[in-house]
Amino acid sequence: MSDVLAIIGRPNVGKSTLFNRLIGKRLALVANEPGITRDYRIETLEIDKISYDLIDTAGIEDLSADNISRITKLSSIKAIDKANILLFVIDARSNLTSDDISLSSLIRKSGKKVILIANKCEGVSLKQGEIDSLSFGFGDPVLISSEHNLGIDDLLHSIKEASDHNSFEKEDLDDHKKITILGRPNSGKSTLINQLIGEERQIVGPEAGLTRDSVPIFFQWKSLKYQIWDTAGIRKKSKVIEHAEKLSVMSSLNATENSQIAILMVDALRGFEKQDANISNLIEHGGKPFLIAINKWDMVTNKKILRNQIEEQIEEFLPQLGQLRVCYISAQNGKGIDRMMDALEEISLISEKRLGTSELNNFLNNVVSKHPHPNKNGRQVKIKYMTQIGSKPPSFVIFTNHPDFIKESYKRYLVNEIRKEFEFEGITIRLDVKGSSNPYSK
Repeated sequence: MSDVLAIIGRPNVGKSTLFNRLIGKRLALVANEPGITRDYRIETLEIDKISYDLIDTAGIEDLSADNISRITKLSSIKAIDKANILLFVIDARSNLTSDDISLSSLIRKSGKKVILIANKCEGVSLKQGEIDSLSFGFGDPVLISSEHNLGIDDLLHSIKEASDHNSFEKEDLDDHKKITILGRPNSGKSTLINQLIGEERQIVGPEAGLTRDSVPIFFQWKSLKYQIWDTAGIRKKSKVIEHAEKLSVMSSLNATENSQIAILMVDALRGFEKQDANISNLIEHGGKPFLIAINKWDMVTNKKILRNQIEEQIEEFLPQLGQLRVCYISAQNGKGIDRMMDALEEISLISEKRLGTSELNNFLNNVVSKHPHPNKNGRQVKIKYMTQIGSKPPSFVIFTNHPDFIKESYKRYLVNEIRKEFEFEGITIRLDVKGSSNPYSK
Protein backbone atom coordinates (compact mmCIF):
# COMPACT_ATOMS: atom_id res chain seq x y z
CA MET A 1 0.00 0.00 0.00
CA SER A 2 1.10 3.56 -0.70
CA ASP A 3 1.38 6.23 1.95
CA VAL A 4 -1.62 8.57 2.13
CA LEU A 5 -0.93 12.31 2.40
CA ALA A 6 -3.66 14.73 3.48
CA ILE A 7 -3.33 18.49 3.00
CA ILE A 8 -4.90 20.08 6.10
CA GLY A 9 -5.45 23.71 7.08
CA ARG A 10 -7.99 26.42 7.75
CA PRO A 11 -9.83 28.01 4.78
CA ASN A 12 -7.94 30.04 2.18
CA VAL A 13 -4.35 29.13 3.15
CA GLY A 14 -3.74 27.72 -0.36
CA LYS A 15 -4.38 23.99 0.10
CA SER A 16 -5.95 23.45 -3.32
CA THR A 17 -3.26 25.52 -5.05
CA LEU A 18 -0.64 23.33 -3.37
CA PHE A 19 -2.59 20.19 -4.35
CA ASN A 20 -2.64 21.29 -8.02
CA ARG A 21 1.07 22.17 -7.87
CA LEU A 22 2.05 18.76 -6.48
CA ILE A 23 -0.16 16.82 -8.90
CA GLY A 24 0.96 18.98 -11.82
CA LYS A 25 -2.60 19.59 -13.06
CA ARG A 26 -5.34 22.13 -12.36
CA LEU A 27 -7.74 19.59 -10.89
CA ALA A 28 -8.99 21.24 -7.70
CA LEU A 29 -11.01 24.43 -8.00
CA VAL A 30 -9.11 27.54 -6.88
CA ALA A 31 -10.49 31.03 -6.26
CA ASN A 32 -9.64 33.99 -4.06
CA GLU A 33 -12.35 33.25 -1.52
CA PRO A 34 -12.63 30.74 1.32
CA GLY A 35 -14.73 27.59 1.21
CA ILE A 36 -14.33 26.60 -2.45
CA THR A 37 -13.27 23.03 -1.55
CA ARG A 38 -15.93 21.03 0.29
CA ASP A 39 -15.60 17.32 -0.51
CA TYR A 40 -12.12 15.86 -0.25
CA ARG A 41 -10.36 14.76 -3.45
CA ILE A 42 -7.76 11.98 -3.87
CA GLU A 43 -5.19 11.81 -6.67
CA THR A 44 -1.91 9.95 -7.19
CA LEU A 45 1.34 11.83 -6.51
CA GLU A 46 4.64 10.40 -7.76
CA ILE A 47 8.00 11.38 -6.26
CA ASP A 48 11.04 9.61 -7.76
CA LYS A 49 8.95 6.61 -8.89
CA ILE A 50 7.31 6.31 -5.45
CA SER A 51 3.53 6.70 -5.51
CA TYR A 52 1.42 8.38 -2.84
CA ASP A 53 -2.29 9.05 -2.47
CA LEU A 54 -2.67 12.81 -2.03
CA ILE A 55 -5.88 14.20 -0.47
CA ASP A 56 -7.07 17.78 -0.81
CA THR A 57 -9.48 18.68 2.01
CA ALA A 58 -11.91 21.43 2.91
CA GLY A 59 -10.71 24.16 5.26
CA ILE A 60 -11.52 23.51 8.92
CA GLU A 61 -13.08 26.32 10.95
CA ASP A 62 -13.43 25.53 14.65
CA LEU A 63 -15.72 28.33 15.79
CA SER A 64 -18.06 28.58 12.79
CA ALA A 65 -21.68 27.79 13.58
CA ASP A 66 -22.46 27.53 9.86
CA ASN A 67 -23.93 24.11 8.99
CA ILE A 68 -21.88 23.77 5.79
CA SER A 69 -18.64 24.49 7.72
CA ARG A 70 -19.63 21.85 10.26
CA ILE A 71 -20.25 19.24 7.55
CA THR A 72 -17.02 20.03 5.66
CA LYS A 73 -15.09 19.80 8.94
CA LEU A 74 -16.40 16.25 9.41
CA SER A 75 -15.35 15.44 5.82
CA SER A 76 -11.81 16.74 6.50
CA ILE A 77 -11.56 14.79 9.75
CA LYS A 78 -12.34 11.61 7.76
CA ALA A 79 -9.42 12.49 5.48
CA ILE A 80 -7.15 12.88 8.53
CA ASP A 81 -8.20 9.40 9.67
CA LYS A 82 -7.28 7.94 6.26
CA ALA A 83 -3.84 9.59 6.07
CA ASN A 84 -0.40 8.41 7.24
CA ILE A 85 1.18 11.86 6.82
CA LEU A 86 -0.50 15.22 7.33
CA LEU A 87 0.65 18.28 5.39
CA PHE A 88 -0.41 21.06 7.78
CA VAL A 89 -0.60 24.33 5.80
CA ILE A 90 -0.54 27.80 7.39
CA ASP A 91 -0.45 31.25 5.80
CA ALA A 92 3.01 32.81 6.29
CA ARG A 93 1.69 36.29 5.53
CA SER A 94 -0.76 36.49 8.43
CA ASN A 95 -0.67 35.90 12.17
CA LEU A 96 -1.74 32.56 13.57
CA THR A 97 -5.49 32.36 14.10
CA SER A 98 -7.57 30.46 16.62
CA ASP A 99 -8.43 28.03 13.81
CA ASP A 100 -4.70 27.34 13.21
CA ILE A 101 -4.17 26.66 16.92
CA SER A 102 -7.30 24.53 17.28
CA LEU A 103 -6.37 22.53 14.18
CA SER A 104 -2.83 21.93 15.48
CA SER A 105 -4.36 20.39 18.60
CA LEU A 106 -6.63 18.15 16.48
CA ILE A 107 -3.64 17.05 14.38
CA ARG A 108 -1.50 16.37 17.44
CA LYS A 109 -4.20 14.12 18.93
CA SER A 110 -4.34 12.09 15.69
CA GLY A 111 -0.81 10.78 16.31
CA LYS A 112 -0.01 10.99 12.58
CA LYS A 113 3.28 12.18 11.08
CA VAL A 114 3.12 15.90 10.37
CA ILE A 115 4.94 18.19 7.94
CA LEU A 116 4.28 21.85 8.77
CA ILE A 117 4.12 24.05 5.65
CA ALA A 118 4.25 27.86 5.66
CA ASN A 119 2.66 28.82 2.35
CA LYS A 120 2.60 32.18 0.52
CA CYS A 121 6.25 32.89 1.43
CA GLU A 122 7.00 34.84 -1.76
CA GLY A 123 8.50 38.17 -0.74
CA VAL A 124 8.08 37.47 2.98
CA SER A 125 11.13 37.89 5.22
CA LEU A 126 10.94 35.64 8.29
CA LYS A 127 13.37 35.69 11.17
CA GLN A 128 14.47 32.39 12.69
CA GLY A 129 12.66 33.14 15.94
CA GLU A 130 9.44 33.78 14.07
CA ILE A 131 9.83 30.49 12.20
CA ASP A 132 10.29 28.62 15.47
CA SER A 133 7.15 30.22 16.86
CA LEU A 134 5.16 28.74 13.97
CA SER A 135 6.15 25.17 14.63
CA PHE A 136 3.49 24.10 17.17
CA GLY A 137 5.93 21.39 18.23
CA PHE A 138 6.00 19.95 14.67
CA GLY A 139 9.51 21.20 13.90
CA ASP A 140 10.51 24.01 11.57
CA PRO A 141 8.04 24.66 8.75
CA VAL A 142 8.88 24.07 5.10
CA LEU A 143 8.72 27.51 3.48
CA ILE A 144 6.96 27.48 0.12
CA SER A 145 4.90 29.45 -2.32
CA SER A 146 2.67 26.97 -4.12
CA GLU A 147 1.42 29.69 -6.48
CA HIS A 148 4.95 30.69 -7.54
CA ASN A 149 6.49 27.18 -7.34
CA LEU A 150 8.97 28.12 -4.61
CA GLY A 151 10.24 25.59 -2.06
CA ILE A 152 8.32 22.67 -3.66
CA ASP A 153 11.50 20.58 -4.05
CA ASP A 154 12.18 21.01 -0.31
CA LEU A 155 8.63 19.86 0.42
CA LEU A 156 8.97 16.78 -1.80
CA HIS A 157 12.22 15.92 0.01
CA SER A 158 10.43 16.26 3.38
CA ILE A 159 7.64 13.96 2.19
CA LYS A 160 10.15 11.30 1.11
CA GLU A 161 11.93 11.59 4.48
CA ALA A 162 8.66 11.17 6.40
CA SER A 163 7.28 8.31 4.30
CA ASP A 164 7.98 4.60 4.48
CA HIS A 165 9.03 4.66 0.80
CA ASN A 166 6.55 1.94 -0.08
CA SER A 167 6.40 1.63 -3.84
CA PHE A 168 3.31 0.03 -5.33
CA GLU A 169 1.77 -0.72 -8.70
CA LYS A 170 -0.68 1.92 -9.84
CA GLU A 171 -4.21 0.66 -10.44
CA ASP A 172 -5.09 0.43 -14.12
CA LEU A 173 -7.76 3.10 -14.55
CA ASP A 174 -8.68 1.67 -17.97
CA ASP A 175 -10.44 -1.13 -16.07
CA HIS A 176 -12.85 1.38 -14.53
CA LYS A 177 -16.00 2.54 -16.29
CA LYS A 178 -16.19 6.31 -15.92
CA ILE A 179 -19.55 7.77 -14.82
CA THR A 180 -20.66 11.35 -14.22
CA ILE A 181 -23.73 12.28 -12.17
CA LEU A 182 -25.36 15.52 -13.30
CA GLY A 183 -28.47 17.37 -12.24
CA ARG A 184 -29.91 20.49 -10.67
CA PRO A 185 -28.85 21.49 -7.16
CA ASN A 186 -30.23 19.36 -4.33
CA SER A 187 -31.44 16.53 -6.56
CA GLY A 188 -29.55 13.95 -4.48
CA LYS A 189 -26.35 13.37 -6.47
CA SER A 190 -24.01 13.20 -3.46
CA THR A 191 -26.45 11.00 -1.52
CA LEU A 192 -26.46 8.55 -4.44
CA ILE A 193 -22.66 8.39 -4.47
CA ASN A 194 -22.57 7.71 -0.72
CA GLN A 195 -25.05 4.88 -1.30
CA LEU A 196 -22.99 3.41 -4.16
CA ILE A 197 -19.67 3.45 -2.29
CA GLY A 198 -21.18 2.45 1.08
CA GLU A 199 -19.56 5.38 2.88
CA GLU A 200 -20.57 8.90 3.95
CA ARG A 201 -17.89 10.32 1.68
CA GLN A 202 -19.71 13.20 -0.02
CA ILE A 203 -21.11 15.96 2.14
CA VAL A 204 -24.90 16.13 2.03
CA GLY A 205 -27.50 18.38 3.60
CA PRO A 206 -30.73 20.28 2.90
CA GLU A 207 -28.82 23.27 1.51
CA ALA A 208 -28.48 23.45 -2.27
CA GLY A 209 -24.96 23.82 -3.71
CA LEU A 210 -22.99 21.81 -1.12
CA THR A 211 -20.92 20.15 -3.86
CA ARG A 212 -18.67 22.56 -5.76
CA ASP A 213 -15.77 20.61 -7.25
CA SER A 214 -16.13 17.51 -9.45
CA VAL A 215 -14.30 14.82 -7.50
CA PRO A 216 -13.54 11.33 -8.91
CA ILE A 217 -14.28 8.41 -6.57
CA PHE A 218 -13.51 4.74 -7.15
CA PHE A 219 -15.84 1.90 -6.21
CA GLN A 220 -16.91 -1.59 -7.23
CA TRP A 221 -20.49 -2.64 -7.88
CA LYS A 222 -20.92 -6.39 -8.13
CA SER A 223 -17.96 -7.49 -10.31
CA LEU A 224 -17.50 -4.20 -12.18
CA LYS A 225 -15.15 -1.33 -11.30
CA TYR A 226 -16.23 2.27 -11.65
CA GLN A 227 -14.79 5.75 -11.41
CA ILE A 228 -17.59 8.17 -10.64
CA TRP A 229 -17.72 11.98 -10.55
CA ASP A 230 -20.07 13.83 -8.27
CA THR A 231 -20.69 17.26 -9.76
CA ALA A 232 -22.06 20.61 -8.71
CA GLY A 233 -25.73 21.22 -9.41
CA ILE A 234 -26.31 23.10 -12.67
CA ARG A 235 -28.80 25.98 -12.54
CA LYS A 236 -30.08 28.24 -15.31
CA LYS A 237 -27.38 30.53 -16.71
CA SER A 238 -29.31 33.62 -15.62
CA LYS A 239 -29.14 32.50 -12.00
CA VAL A 240 -25.40 31.72 -11.98
CA ILE A 241 -23.80 34.92 -10.69
CA GLU A 242 -21.07 33.94 -8.20
CA HIS A 243 -17.59 33.23 -9.56
CA ALA A 244 -17.35 30.05 -7.46
CA GLU A 245 -20.54 28.67 -9.00
CA LYS A 246 -19.32 29.44 -12.52
CA LEU A 247 -16.14 27.48 -11.75
CA SER A 248 -18.25 24.62 -10.39
CA VAL A 249 -20.37 24.41 -13.54
CA MET A 250 -17.22 24.39 -15.70
CA SER A 251 -15.84 21.58 -13.54
CA SER A 252 -19.09 19.62 -14.01
CA LEU A 253 -18.87 19.97 -17.79
CA ASN A 254 -15.20 18.89 -17.81
CA ALA A 255 -16.09 15.82 -15.75
CA THR A 256 -18.80 14.94 -18.29
CA GLU A 257 -16.30 15.24 -21.13
CA ASN A 258 -13.93 12.82 -19.35
CA SER A 259 -16.63 10.25 -18.59
CA GLN A 260 -18.01 7.41 -20.70
CA ILE A 261 -21.59 7.43 -19.44
CA ALA A 262 -23.80 9.74 -17.39
CA ILE A 263 -26.66 9.71 -14.91
CA LEU A 264 -29.08 12.63 -14.92
CA MET A 265 -30.57 13.01 -11.43
CA VAL A 266 -34.07 14.49 -11.23
CA ASP A 267 -35.98 15.40 -8.06
CA ALA A 268 -39.28 13.51 -8.29
CA LEU A 269 -41.01 16.17 -6.18
CA ARG A 270 -40.22 18.81 -8.83
CA GLY A 271 -40.74 16.65 -11.91
CA PHE A 272 -38.84 16.83 -15.20
CA GLU A 273 -38.41 20.53 -16.01
CA LYS A 274 -36.85 22.62 -18.76
CA GLN A 275 -33.51 22.84 -16.91
CA ASP A 276 -33.35 19.02 -16.77
CA ALA A 277 -33.82 19.03 -20.55
CA ASN A 278 -31.03 21.62 -20.90
CA ILE A 279 -28.66 19.38 -18.93
CA SER A 280 -29.75 16.39 -21.06
CA ASN A 281 -28.86 18.35 -24.19
CA LEU A 282 -25.40 19.10 -22.75
CA ILE A 283 -24.86 15.37 -22.19
CA GLU A 284 -26.14 14.53 -25.67
CA HIS A 285 -23.92 17.23 -27.23
CA GLY A 286 -20.95 15.52 -25.55
CA GLY A 287 -22.01 12.23 -27.15
CA LYS A 288 -22.41 10.41 -23.84
CA PRO A 289 -25.08 7.75 -23.32
CA PHE A 290 -27.13 8.41 -20.19
CA LEU A 291 -30.12 7.39 -18.17
CA ILE A 292 -32.48 9.48 -16.08
CA ALA A 293 -32.73 8.64 -12.38
CA ILE A 294 -35.91 9.99 -10.76
CA ASN A 295 -34.81 10.38 -7.14
CA LYS A 296 -36.84 10.65 -3.89
CA TRP A 297 -39.41 8.22 -5.33
CA ASP A 298 -40.09 6.91 -1.81
CA MET A 299 -41.58 10.32 -0.95
CA VAL A 300 -44.14 10.24 -3.79
CA THR A 301 -47.72 9.32 -2.88
CA ASN A 302 -49.53 8.83 -6.20
CA LYS A 303 -46.73 7.12 -8.11
CA LYS A 304 -48.73 6.03 -11.18
CA ILE A 305 -49.96 9.54 -12.04
CA LEU A 306 -46.54 11.15 -11.48
CA ARG A 307 -44.74 8.45 -13.49
CA ASN A 308 -47.01 9.14 -16.50
CA GLN A 309 -46.48 12.90 -16.14
CA ILE A 310 -42.68 12.58 -15.95
CA GLU A 311 -42.45 10.24 -18.94
CA GLU A 312 -44.68 12.54 -21.01
CA GLN A 313 -42.45 15.50 -20.09
CA ILE A 314 -39.29 13.61 -21.06
CA GLU A 315 -40.83 12.62 -24.42
CA GLU A 316 -41.94 16.23 -25.01
CA PHE A 317 -38.55 17.78 -24.16
CA LEU A 318 -36.25 15.10 -25.68
CA PRO A 319 -38.00 13.52 -28.70
CA GLN A 320 -34.71 13.21 -30.60
CA LEU A 321 -33.39 10.48 -28.27
CA GLY A 322 -36.23 7.98 -28.55
CA GLN A 323 -37.10 5.93 -25.49
CA LEU A 324 -34.66 7.03 -22.79
CA ARG A 325 -34.06 4.71 -19.84
CA VAL A 326 -35.82 6.09 -16.78
CA CYS A 327 -35.17 4.58 -13.32
CA TYR A 328 -37.14 5.41 -10.18
CA ILE A 329 -34.93 5.34 -7.11
CA SER A 330 -34.38 6.50 -3.56
CA ALA A 331 -30.73 7.46 -3.09
CA GLN A 332 -31.41 7.81 0.63
CA ASN A 333 -32.54 4.22 1.30
CA GLY A 334 -31.03 2.50 -1.75
CA LYS A 335 -34.27 1.35 -3.40
CA GLY A 336 -34.07 0.91 -7.17
CA ILE A 337 -30.30 1.41 -7.33
CA ASP A 338 -29.60 -2.20 -8.33
CA ARG A 339 -31.92 -1.84 -11.34
CA MET A 340 -30.37 1.53 -12.16
CA MET A 341 -26.85 0.10 -12.24
CA ASP A 342 -28.00 -2.83 -14.40
CA ALA A 343 -29.64 -0.36 -16.83
CA LEU A 344 -26.47 1.74 -16.84
CA GLU A 345 -24.40 -1.26 -17.88
CA GLU A 346 -26.92 -2.16 -20.59
CA ILE A 347 -26.86 1.26 -22.26
CA SER A 348 -23.08 1.34 -21.95
CA LEU A 349 -22.87 -1.94 -23.90
CA ILE A 350 -25.39 -0.68 -26.48
CA SER A 351 -23.31 2.46 -27.09
CA GLU A 352 -20.28 0.23 -27.80
CA LYS A 353 -22.13 -1.85 -30.41
CA ARG A 354 -20.49 -2.19 -33.86
CA LEU A 355 -22.54 -3.02 -36.97
CA GLY A 356 -21.28 -4.69 -40.14
CA THR A 357 -21.23 -2.69 -43.37
CA SER A 358 -23.33 -5.25 -45.30
CA GLU A 359 -25.93 -5.24 -42.51
CA LEU A 360 -26.07 -1.45 -42.60
CA ASN A 361 -26.42 -1.27 -46.38
CA ASN A 362 -29.26 -3.81 -46.44
CA PHE A 363 -30.97 -1.58 -43.90
CA LEU A 364 -30.17 1.55 -45.95
CA ASN A 365 -31.66 0.09 -49.16
CA ASN A 366 -34.90 -0.67 -47.32
CA VAL A 367 -35.36 2.73 -45.68
CA VAL A 368 -34.33 4.71 -48.80
CA SER A 369 -36.68 2.74 -51.06
CA LYS A 370 -39.49 3.25 -48.54
CA HIS A 371 -38.80 6.99 -48.27
CA PRO A 372 -36.33 8.35 -50.87
CA HIS A 373 -34.72 11.76 -50.51
CA PRO A 374 -36.57 14.43 -52.56
CA ASN A 375 -34.91 15.68 -55.74
CA LYS A 376 -33.10 19.00 -55.71
CA ASN A 377 -33.52 21.38 -58.68
CA GLY A 378 -34.60 18.46 -60.80
CA ARG A 379 -31.50 16.44 -59.89
CA GLN A 380 -31.83 13.08 -58.19
CA VAL A 381 -30.18 12.75 -54.77
CA LYS A 382 -28.86 9.20 -54.39
CA ILE A 383 -27.96 7.73 -50.99
CA LYS A 384 -25.36 5.21 -52.13
CA TYR A 385 -23.97 3.39 -49.10
CA MET A 386 -23.34 3.63 -45.38
CA THR A 387 -20.77 2.49 -42.83
CA GLN A 388 -20.11 2.79 -39.11
CA ILE A 389 -17.01 4.83 -38.28
CA GLY A 390 -17.07 4.78 -34.48
CA SER A 391 -18.79 3.86 -31.24
CA LYS A 392 -19.38 5.59 -27.90
CA PRO A 393 -21.39 7.28 -29.38
CA PRO A 394 -22.36 5.14 -32.39
CA SER A 395 -21.21 7.16 -35.41
CA PHE A 396 -22.12 6.56 -39.05
CA VAL A 397 -21.41 8.13 -42.41
CA ILE A 398 -23.55 8.00 -45.55
CA PHE A 399 -22.20 8.63 -49.04
CA THR A 400 -24.21 10.49 -51.65
CA ASN A 401 -23.79 12.15 -55.03
CA HIS A 402 -24.99 15.52 -53.62
CA PRO A 403 -23.93 15.87 -49.95
CA ASP A 404 -24.85 19.58 -49.86
CA PHE A 405 -28.44 18.76 -50.80
CA ILE A 406 -29.15 16.39 -47.90
CA LYS A 407 -31.88 17.89 -45.70
CA GLU A 408 -31.55 17.92 -41.90
CA SER A 409 -35.03 16.40 -41.69
CA TYR A 410 -33.87 13.47 -43.81
CA LYS A 411 -30.83 12.95 -41.58
CA ARG A 412 -33.20 12.88 -38.58
CA TYR A 413 -35.32 10.31 -40.42
CA LEU A 414 -32.28 8.08 -40.99
CA VAL A 415 -31.12 8.46 -37.37
CA ASN A 416 -34.58 7.51 -36.06
CA GLU A 417 -34.70 4.47 -38.34
CA ILE A 418 -31.20 3.39 -37.20
CA ARG A 419 -32.30 3.78 -33.59
CA LYS A 420 -35.41 1.63 -34.06
CA GLU A 421 -33.82 -1.04 -36.28
CA PHE A 422 -30.67 -1.64 -34.22
CA GLU A 423 -32.09 -0.96 -30.72
CA PHE A 424 -30.18 2.25 -30.04
CA GLU A 425 -33.13 3.67 -28.07
CA GLY A 426 -32.04 6.48 -25.77
CA ILE A 427 -28.53 6.57 -27.26
CA THR A 428 -26.94 9.58 -28.97
CA ILE A 429 -26.23 8.81 -32.66
CA ARG A 430 -23.88 10.74 -34.90
CA LEU A 431 -24.53 10.79 -38.66
CA ASP A 432 -22.21 12.47 -41.15
CA VAL A 433 -22.68 12.95 -44.90
CA LYS A 434 -19.93 12.70 -47.50
CA GLY A 435 -19.75 12.94 -51.25
CA SER A 436 -19.00 9.92 -53.39
CA SER A 437 -17.03 10.59 -56.54
CA ASN A 438 -17.26 8.44 -59.67
CA PRO A 439 -14.00 6.42 -59.87
CA TYR A 440 -14.39 6.28 -63.73
CA SER A 441 -14.93 10.04 -64.24
CA LYS A 442 -11.43 10.50 -65.66
